Amino acid sequence: MEQKITDLQTRLSFQEDTIEQMTRTLVKQHNEMHEIREMLKHLQKQIATMAPSDIEANIDETPPHY
Repeated sequence: MEQKITDLQTRLSFQEDTIEQMTRTLVKQHNEMHEIREMLKHLQKQIATMAPSDIEANIDETPPHY
């Protein structure tokens, strides 16, 4: 009986550690996704403010290696 209790305590400890690691990973990924969304919003605003002539001028430019 004593061994079963020890085994259960060991499993519980392992599970708690695993849950904590998963929580940290989830928080990190959430923060990264927030940063990516903010960058995307910024890029969308930049694109929206570009004049069509600016876009066309960049397309027609010859790359420097030609």
